[in-house]
Amino acid sequence: MVIHHGGKVGGAAKTLAKKDSSKTAKSKAGKTLANHKAKSH
Repeated sequence: MVIHHGGKVGGAAKTLAKKDSSKTAKSKAGKTLANHKAKSH
């Protein structure tokens, strides 16, 4: 898989990877990644 750096998708991936991210931040990031994956991959 391609690793995304920076931008909206990269930021979302970083949020999910961090253990101390809030639950709402994680769910928003997950949605962003899922949308991106569905659209681009």
